Amino acid sequence: MLGPRMEGGLQAILDKAGRVSVRFAREMVAFRGRARIVDLVYFGLLISLTGFLLKLPLQALPWDSSWFANAAVDIVLFVPCLALFCRRLHDQGLSDWWAVALLPSLPVNLYQSYRAVFAVVHQEWLFQPDPLGGWRLLLIPVGLVVVALALGPGTRGPNRYGPDPRAGRAAAPA
Repeated sequence: MLGPRMEGGLQAILDKAGRVSVRFAREMVAFRGRARIVDLVYFGLLISLTGFLLKLPLQALPWDSSWFANAAVDIVLFVPCLALFCRRLHDQGLSDWWAVALLPSLPVNLYQSYRAVFAVVHQEWLFQPDPLGGWRLLLIPVGLVVVALALGPGTRGPNRYGPDPRAGRAAAPA
């Protein structure tokens, strides 16, 4: 049994987790508004857990069907990632158009996983050069830009995308 002090602390943690989960579900595909950097941490943990739980039963499928099901899960989970990235851009006063930097990552990752999974059947792929070749190297600077934009400091106070999320949940300016 936990003491009253421990139970209160545990209850506070569960309450906070519940509030974050409800907020996450509400804002999961919202492209409007602003998001804090700490939202990235909560979101990263929650989306990783969600992806793991969704993909775990898919491992029982045959390997080729499993790849298609896993790819579908990746595509579905990409939308909330894009929405959060747009809200982080808004927090910095930037347009959604900067999120275009994320778009090449999805097809390249799907192609790489397809190539890895289906190399079991097409073993000659293991000895052929990757058709993407050096093009994948171009994703490194793109990835660095995405990380810099995601972790950049937000603007203080309200901006054209809404109130400062660090200042509480005040009403948006008219």
